[in-house]
Amino acid sequence: MQANRKAGRTIATHTAILMVAAMGVTLGLSRSAAAQTDQFSSVANAISGSVAKTFVGVLPSSVTIAPVDQSTTVTSGSNSVPANSASKSAFGVEVYNLSTINDSTDDSDTAALDVGGATATTGAGSLLGGLVTWKSNSAPLACSPDTTVTGQTDCESTQITTGLTINGVTISTGPYPAGSSFTVAGKLTDPQCLLLAGIESFSGSLVLQETHFSGVETDNVIISEVGIHLVGDATCKTVGLVSLFSTHYDLAVGGTVIGDAQPYRKHRTPHASVHAQVEPAPVATP
Repeated sequence: MQANRKAGRTIATHTAILMVAAMGVTLGLSRSAAAQTDQFSSVANAISGSVAKTFVGVLPSSVTIAPVDQSTTVTSGSNSVPANSASKSAFGVEVYNLSTINDSTDDSDTAALDVGGATATTGAGSLLGGLVTWKSNSAPLACSPDTTVTGQTDCESTQITTGLTINGVTISTGPYPAGSSFTVAGKLTDPQCLLLAGIESFSGSLVLQETHFSGVETDNVIISEVGIHLVGDATCKTVGLVSLFSTHYDLAVGGTVIGDAQPYRKHRTPHASVHAQVEPAPVATP
């Protein structure tokens, strides 16, 4: 298990996203003509992803995990989608098990309060039958116009994950930069892997607070983040190490998105830069 920094039970990752205006237009975010406000659209969900199983010589069978407990707000208003728990199995393997879920979005389009916000939180959770676990995860994303630079909108996110473990090993206390990657390797219990008593090998990676831009060089830039992103493959082999089948997992926990509620019709050429900063981690609870 590796990380791009020294690998705790409490991890804080931080991204400050600076969106710079071009030609007086704020990176594709709509400006209200009367009040010169940004008009945001915000989305938050607990988890989404896909699972695809492929037997040797057979086309893959796939399961899509639609966004769970998704909250959406456009331009103005607040929304919250809580759930006590959520879990799903695919092809006999428990893919995820989440508790104390709350996904919320909050947008305002007034001169006094001009913001877009999305937060995805869970209590204790696990992926792939406990290969990855955590005690709590909070993945917020918020955007608002810069108070000193005309036509500039600043977006910021500080994710906090507590009690993160990979294959039973507790990850060292952070902080870590956004986008930090960890190697994930271990055993999964799969009842379809009959020749090896239901045990298969998993190999992949986990990324904390993965950040993406879409629509760059267009009139509608969208910023999206994933709090915990696990991608990898589980392989079932015979005693002679011949592969019988493999299962590909792509699981995104704590998804948040903020974009333009009313895109400009005229093409604009924005400029964008991403800054990853480190903040002190909260004190871990023994």
